[in-house]
Amino acid sequence: MQIAFVVNEWREPSAEQTTTLLMSSAIQRGHGVFVCGVGDLTENEEGKLSATGCALETGPGPAVSEQLANLSATAQTIDDYDLCVVRTNPSRDHDRRTQHVAVLRLLERLEERGVRVVNRPRGLSRALTKLSLLDLPKELRPITIVTRDPDEVAEFVRRRPGRSVIKPLEGTRGRDVFVLGPDDAGVNSKQIVDVVLRQGYAVVQEFAAGAENGDVRVTVVNGKILEVDGEPAAVARVPGRGDFRSNLHAGGSASAATVTQEMRTAVERIAPLLSREGLFHVGVDFVGGQILELNVFSPGGLFPAERIYKRDFGGAVIEALEQLR
Repeated sequence: MQIAFVVNEWREPSAEQTTTLLMSSAIQRGHGVFVCGVGDLTENEEGKLSATGCALETGPGPAVSEQLANLSATAQTIDDYDLCVVRTNPSRDHDRRTQHVAVLRLLERLEERGVRVVNRPRGLSRALTKLSLLDLPKELRPITIVTRDPDEVAEFVRRRPGRSVIKPLEGTRGRDVFVLGPDDAGVNSKQIVDVVLRQGYAVVQEFAAGAENGDVRVTVVNGKILEVDGEPAAVARVPGRGDFRSNLHAGGSASAATVTQEMRTAVERIAPLLSREGLFHVGVDFVGGQILELNVFSPGGLFPAERIYKRDFGGAVIEALEQLR
């Protein structure tokens, strides 16, 4: 199988990213791999999609990250590929947001011509912001509002008996995520709200009970929790000292996690939604049985999961993709 990966920028993936792990797993399973960035695509006058990027070498050659750093660019016709895997992250690439939006439409057209695209572009387009969390059943997520009105934020925080979380509608890696309490009515609180609202709409949520101890990132593939030899691809993300954010890029650490029956039931309940939206590979962040976030653009977590459990989760994802043909 010939697989094209679309990322933010094709020299960017590092050795410890899930994207690199998936490309390496695909090569190990005998597939051809090509990677390109969101600014590298061209749809020609014949309606064919091509790209400039890196055709990775197969066999026991240099590691994927080393190849990405050193190989020369080449051009490929993506219409000739069997599968296109979208591993972009628009929230980390604001300067090229219009390119991300355009690429999703170009890939939707590619899909219409018969090339399978995962995750599906239409579902990704609908999930460009955290608004997709509102599609989940209310009992599976924290009480949430979306607003640009600072008075609405203040009123929401005031009505909660505990703390609330405020964050931009678009964002990743725990950036500009703050906690507010009902007694935080001072100038600093207003400055925090202003910082978030300056970026556009804000998501304001009740602080999920137990979130101060971190969350659990569960990898879901084709509507089911990814498991290899009885071990689920689930990682407990523990906040760093003096911080409430559990994101690994914000100083959090990863450890083994227990997947509860509540989590399994929640995944079963959202599986029809994921299928309808064409979201094949998703990272679901849990606190207890509540879902804090759905990660559908280049969901991570597999690299630490492989390190913790000594299981080939990357290979299992590629195997699941093989079965889609």
